Amino acid sequence: MLVFTSLLVLAIFFTVFIISDVRSYKQRKVNSMISLAQVIGANSIAPIQFQDNETARNILADLHSVAPETVHAGIIDKDGKVFASYTKPGADSFHIPPSLYEDGSLFTGNRLLVSNDIINEGKVVGKVVLEVELTELAEIKRSKYEVAAILLVIALGFSFLVAVAIQTYISKRLLYLVNTMQEVSKTGDYSKTIKDDGKDEISVLITGFNNLMKEVKHNQQKKDEFISIASHELKTPLTTIKGYLDLLNTIEEKQPNKQFVQKASSNVIKLEKLIHDLLDVSKIQSGQLQFNMKEFDIDLLLDETIAATQMVTGSHSIVREDHLSNEIVSADRQRIEQVLTNLLSNAIKYSPGEKKVIVNSQKTDSELIIKIRDFGIGIPKEEHSNIFERFYRTKDISQTITGFGLGLYICRDIVKRHNGKIWVETEEKGSAFYFSLPLKNHKLNGEHRN
Repeated sequence: MLVFTSLLVLAIFFTVFIISDVRSYKQRKVNSMISLAQVIGANSIAPIQFQDNETARNILADLHSVAPETVHAGIIDKDGKVFASYTKPGADSFHIPPSLYEDGSLFTGNRLLVSNDIINEGKVVGKVVLEVELTELAEIKRSKYEVAAILLVIALGFSFLVAVAIQTYISKRLLYLVNTMQEVSKTGDYSKTIKDDGKDEISVLITGFNNLMKEVKHNQQKKDEFISIASHELKTPLTTIKGYLDLLNTIEEKQPNKQFVQKASSNVIKLEKLIHDLLDVSKIQSGQLQFNMKEFDIDLLLDETIAATQMVTGSHSIVREDHLSNEIVSADRQRIEQVLTNLLSNAIKYSPGEKKVIVNSQKTDSELIIKIRDFGIGIPKEEHSNIFERFYRTKDISQTITGFGLGLYICRDIVKRHNGKIWVETEEKGSAFYFSLPLKNHKLNGEHRN
């Protein structure tokens, strides 16, 4: 746009300059030829009075050397008849336009026609008419156009260099802003700010971004505080409610009362899990999620977790396709069990109408990889990088399956703090979640240990 604008302005400037220069030349030429016609008219007074056509023709013939660009010349008497005339050798016939007598000068193509009255003692005794070739005008136009073209090319190159320099400066700042926004969107780190010393519109935009990040961070802190306080406050009365329901379930034998108590207990367990998740999220955000690192048999934990999950689901069969041979890892057993339970529960929840969930594990030289495969509705590839974010839920299923989008976020944090990785892959039908745990030289990332 800068180059285009510069060229447009220069083109307009050069056009005005050339038009002005051409008009100035034409006016000078008209004045010059009228002066010449006046001289011819003054010298023609006597020949007209004495009807001396020969002298008049000789006067006009001198134009060949005085004004070689003259194509035609004529002296008209007071009756409108041609008294004497001159035609440049090789020129065509001479025709005087009627409008020339009114205007005094007329441009036709590349020629100029002028007429001037011959006045003697205040009376008009005739008229001088001249037709001149404007060869010089064509040369002026050509030279002006060449100069304008050269200057436009130079201006184009200079404007391009300036535009590249300006664009590099502007684009660099804009791209840095865009990259920072993408990074914030991806990581959820609202403490990011951009330093910029400029005073232009981009600086205003960057200032607005920094203020927005501060506001979002402040609101995020308030929300985390609320979640933490609410979770703790809900935990105590919920424990009491669960205790009373367990007692009622023990002493109540009559149906359907006992069934009502059991359903209430089931929903309390769901609510209790949600509160535990919210507490874990609050601890993750504050960096207080604790780990109790011990060595244990991961093969045994897999079997126990699969059996426990199988007991509470009647819709799916959880199949383990391999078995490790007493593989020992150093990790927080309860937290790894939490990851397995979350992934197995999700595999069941997000594959309604299916009958099977497959668990697979494999060992490499440095890590243990566990795979949980379902045959459900799957996850679009464009959402793979988002599903581990806090409160994120897949768009196509968020309205049909309940949840808060916390489980995978907690799983990612637990695995990450064990120096492992967690990811998802799309299968031909359904999805497969993977997570890995290091087998050697495992170190906890500076977290608290009990």
